[in-house]
Amino acid sequence: MGIFAAGVTDVGCVRKHNEDSLLSDPALGLFVVADGLGGHAAGEVASQIVVETVGRFVGQTLEKDRTWPVEYDPSLSYDGNRLKVSFLLSDQAIAEDIRRNPERETMGSTVVAGLFHGARVTLAHVGDSRAYILGPEGIRQVTRDHSWVAEQVANGVLTPSEARVHPFRNVITQALGNGGDLDVEVQEFDLSGSDQLLLCSDGLSGMIADKQIWEIVRASKDLQSAVESLILVAREHGGDDNITAILVGLDSEDV
Repeated sequence: MGIFAAGVTDVGCVRKHNEDSLLSDPALGLFVVADGLGGHAAGEVASQIVVETVGRFVGQTLEKDRTWPVEYDPSLSYDGNRLKVSFLLSDQAIAEDIRRNPERETMGSTVVAGLFHGARVTLAHVGDSRAYILGPEGIRQVTRDHSWVAEQVANGVLTPSEARVHPFRNVITQALGNGGDLDVEVQEFDLSGSDQLLLCSDGLSGMIADKQIWEIVRASKDLQSAVESLILVAREHGGDDNITAILVGLDSEDV
């Protein structure tokens, strides 16, 4: 099964440093976007801890014959457990770094990760970094934001349009490293050869409407030019935050 991908991270037009981190490893079938929180409290440290920890644990668990560091969740697949546990370990690693460096006490990170096994995708996320499926007919968000505005939309208090411009749109309710109980959402689905998976930080989804994301990708000649165009348009729309995007597709002949 051929997997091809392209990923770009950009500081944007307002921030002085980039707190986003990404991991793109087609050989491992693993793709991760982490959006660090905390500003001068080293959000970039938190996001880097996440991508390194997730990558390391997923790499270590290629074979099932190993000691499991936490209780195995029988409701999830093996790959679902790999991602969920890697998030829990990332949460612990951030907390340990904060204990050693108290000046970083407010740092944390959101994360979205996709793990491929053939055309089967296991997806996990915490926070408001998103995953989309883009196909010939349109775009569909497949993650649910862990944010205050998303809760208000779900409760019928805000419309999606109102949520995009609400002053509390950046308030998240789940993050790695924040010391609370984590609700790691895990799902699985098959990706067709005509579909692509987009993982992104809110620096992209907050700057470009879903339909325009789809139009930009469909108009691009390949994945690399697509992610570069997405970053460029997000910057043209203000680039208020760091911007990160990974596009992943399958070789249609192998699907």
